[in-house]
Amino acid sequence: MSAPSRSSLAALLALQPALFAVPMVVLGQAIGWPGSLRLPAAEILPLIHAHPGAVQLGYTAYLLVSLALVPLAFALRGWMAAKGQGGWHADALAFLGAAAGILKMLGIVRWLSAMPVLAAQHASADAAGRAMFEASFTAINAYAGAVGELLGVQLTSGLWLLGLAAILLRTGHRWLGAWGLASGALFLATTLRIAVPEAAALQAAAVPVTLLWFAGFAAMVARGRA
Repeated sequence: MSAPSRSSLAALLALQPALFAVPMVVLGQAIGWPGSLRLPAAEILPLIHAHPGAVQLGYTAYLLVSLALVPLAFALRGWMAAKGQGGWHADALAFLGAAAGILKMLGIVRWLSAMPVLAAQHASADAAGRAMFEASFTAINAYAGAVGELLGVQLTSGLWLLGLAAILLRTGHRWLGAWGLASGALFLATTLRIAVPEAAALQAAAVPVTLLWFAGFAAMVARGRA
């Protein structure tokens, strides 16, 4: 695979924090995202029903953030090859990054399909019906959240970031490599929430640290220092 152009790689890197700003602003104002992800069904369903446009716009943007991770993963494979770091490990990292994006998309889709339907039905149901829709929401959220957050955001993204950080350190980009190690370690540590629920709080630090890492990487590539 040929190396990507400097401008295209920088753009794909910068796209991550740029696109992520949309759900942060839109969903943050409408439903208190990402904190609302931890709300019980009886509280989040009325919020979704009250802000259908914001939910669609915000989660569509978040879907695009995850989709953009796929070409970025393969563009970075070309960048690694140009740095003399090609081979099976570069291929494995590319597919790991692409898998992170796909898993995240599988988790996000629930907010664009199933959850708005449940929210609308919940709003017009009686007490027994609301309890049924809340149970359905909890079950769907538990499964899709494990796919999107646990496997996509935390596990595969964490491993991908650690692999990229190792390449950066090996090619002399020490500060960016160390930063990437911290980002990857934070995401992997968040997976401990299965056994230690308090570990979920680490994601609040992992996300901004990683978004700044993408921005720093983009700036370095754009200036020709990578």
